Amino acid sequence: MASLCFVIICTLISSLNLFAQATGSVQAEGDAQVVSSLKLKPKNGLFYMSMGSGNPQKEFQSNIGTGGFAFIMGGGYSFEPILPKRYTDFNASLVLGMDLGYVTLDRNRRPAVYYQRYDDYVYSNTVVPIDLFARLQFNVAQWVFPYAEITGGMNVYSATTDGEYREIVRRDGQNVTETRTTEIYSNRSVFWKYGIGAGMMIKLVENITLPNKASSILLDIKARYNYGLPSNYQKVIDVDQTGTTKYESYENAGTDMLFVQAGIAFRF
Repeated sequence: MASLCFVIICTLISSLNLFAQATGSVQAEGDAQVVSSLKLKPKNGLFYMSMGSGNPQKEFQSNIGTGGFAFIMGGGYSFEPILPKRYTDFNASLVLGMDLGYVTLDRNRRPAVYYQRYDDYVYSNTVVPIDLFARLQFNVAQWVFPYAEITGGMNVYSATTDGEYREIVRRDGQNVTETRTTEIYSNRSVFWKYGIGAGMMIKLVENITLPNKASSILLDIKARYNYGLPSNYQKVIDVDQTGTTKYESYENAGTDMLFVQAGIAFRF
């Protein structure tokens, strides 16, 4: 009798183990199918940050110089897919969005020898690019995303001189020296523009969160050419030791710029 009970118990345990393994296998297969479907799920959100150079072109380059560091961030909404969903290895999307940046074309410093309030004069020429864009973006094997775009917007150009000084303040019971600035000269202009661009995003990381979330991180490399309408603007070229700003003025002059960028993009 005891032997019979022992056999029955062993049989039940073996059956439970087999049932658990079968259930786990089915669950794993189900999760794999969900992951595969999430990888193909449309990702409508786009956000990116990039760094590179903003380079005046043609007449703008002759007037302002070769350009400098540029930082741009932006985002958009992706209408996808354009082609039928069955085309999983190659498809396309239309992305509408906006970006904003900051470009330091030229920045210099001069000691303020004859003015007791300021320690230095800092004069610079900068651009804030603001663009709306429409992008045709291709999807190659859910891995590589080349794109071409048209843009329109404005560049806010600034030629400024700041007086910089150090001030001792009391913080947490200690004297601390802080640097402060005062704008003592400025001239700003708005350049209207349109442009074309091209780039490529390459997927670096894919994040899958069951049961229904998917996102990816991509390397984003791009170039964009802005055709700027002729405008009036100034270039700060120097500040004398008494704080008088020296500048050059240009009327109805060219404002074309070329941007070359690399950064990180997020699709979600």
